[in-house]
Amino acid sequence: MGYKNVFKLIKCSDLIDGTGKRPIKDGAILLDGSKIKSIGKESEVVPPEGAKVELYDYSNYTIMPGMIDCHTHNNGFGDGRLGEELNLLADEILTLQSVRNLRASLFSGVTTIRENGPKNFTLINLKKASDDKLLLTPRMLICGRPLSIIGGHMGYFGSEVTGIDEVKAETRNLIKLGADYIKISATGGSTQTSFPYRHSFNMDELIAITEEAQKFGKLTATHCVSSQGIVNSIQADVDMIIHCMFKEPDGSNKYRPEVVDDLFQKGIYINPTLHVVRSTIWRLLHKKEEIGLTDHEETLLDSRQRDFEIHLKNCTKMIDNGLKLITGSDSSWSSYQSGNTVYETECLNIAGLSNMDSLLSVTKEAAKSLGVYDIVGTLESGKEADLLVLNKNPLDDINNLWDVKDVFLGGMLVNRGSEKSLKSIRQRRPSLN
Repeated sequence: MGYKNVFKLIKCSDLIDGTGKRPIKDGAILLDGSKIKSIGKESEVVPPEGAKVELYDYSNYTIMPGMIDCHTHNNGFGDGRLGEELNLLADEILTLQSVRNLRASLFSGVTTIRENGPKNFTLINLKKASDDKLLLTPRMLICGRPLSIIGGHMGYFGSEVTGIDEVKAETRNLIKLGADYIKISATGGSTQTSFPYRHSFNMDELIAITEEAQKFGKLTATHCVSSQGIVNSIQADVDMIIHCMFKEPDGSNKYRPEVVDDLFQKGIYINPTLHVVRSTIWRLLHKKEEIGLTDHEETLLDSRQRDFEIHLKNCTKMIDNGLKLITGSDSSWSSYQSGNTVYETECLNIAGLSNMDSLLSVTKEAAKSLGVYDIVGTLESGKEADLLVLNKNPLDDINNLWDVKDVFLGGMLVNRGSEKSLKSIRQRRPSLN
């Protein structure tokens, strides 16, 4: 019997399928085009008789599913600039920067991203180009633009709305433009005209958005840096809460166990974005090492260090209470550069996730939270062949996720460039950290 496709047979020392099971020793994966045909022990994975087979021998390496970053901002530079400054740049410049960020993510081992708030049509058009194979990027899930109240967080990117009719109309418009899900700024944030610790949309507006999204089978995610925003999001039946910071209207911190109970009962995914806070700390520590800080910067450093420790402790409590925390980096927002997703997974590990659960937070659970578990997230027959080849096993140390040898996207080995360029992607830790 003749076969049209050339099968790929990939062998490895440790095979982590991403389901939560123990690694398979001396494992193998058989690829048929972009899909996984079979997976298991090397002795059990046999190509069809008479088929042409291309062999990849990674006998001393670990293989796992490609990483999934649930929260990216590909318009950004990760150099500390505000969103208002990004908004002043031409869409063409932001598009080029987005391509650069997408490639950095892919080369670092992230094979699927969810975009959480670009300007205008920048990522809408990029996704179309990627789908048409005009450029190489990770698999992309987009919101089109974030929904915001007038003057609200990220409203400058193009979707400020008021009232039930407008929120419904813009939700429908974003879906028409190709949005895979709806991103909602349920509180203020770093946007200068917003009120960070107060909720933004009224409940009738927020419910109208989620109901409209659900009607068309779209997931929703809310940006929340205040407790009231979290409470409103729970009542509006959102699917994911981003940041999930327990802040009162005056900016004070107050952990709310009863709200956490409601989050657990609803099964809402939490994307805590720990490292985006730590990345600002690191930027300031680097500057302190090099030239010193102003009094204002010293105060900012103290504030961010305090915020990080509080958020980390709250994440530990949420983990202990059974909430579903997933990896979403928030890069390249603020000082967090693209291609550094592993730092967020590391933070979840520090907060209390086991090495296995940390790994699942950036594979299986991430895929479930984005509604793409039938396609990616684990290495199973019939799924897309997105996989990483690692020099060391991340179940021994989660930071082994940095040590990527090769990346496969849809069954194709990705040309990741030179070792020098790959090393330049990683942001370095400050020695004072």
